[in-house]
Amino acid sequence: MKDLNTLLAIAGFILALGGNITWAIILYGNAEKKKYAAQRDFGHLQNNQKQISDGLAHGFDEMERRFDIVDRELLRIEAYLIQSKAADRE
Repeated sequence: MKDLNTLLAIAGFILALGGNITWAIILYGNAEKKKYAAQRDFGHLQNNQKQISDGLAHGFDEMERRFDIVDRELLRIEAYLIQSKAADRE
């Protein structure tokens, strides 16, 4: 009977140890998954930020182009008004 109790105690210890090792492996696997997911999410955020920056730069380039057009048109109107004033004086 003593041998049976010892055998049952050893078997229980081995099962508990196996369960703890399995739990540790699963815990490590989940931590690696979370680490990979965080890296992937950070990569997505970096790509999104780059796309937003590129979009803003393109938008500012477009605004600058339009302001140049408006500036040229204002100069043309100013020249026309100066020319009209000079013609009225004569």
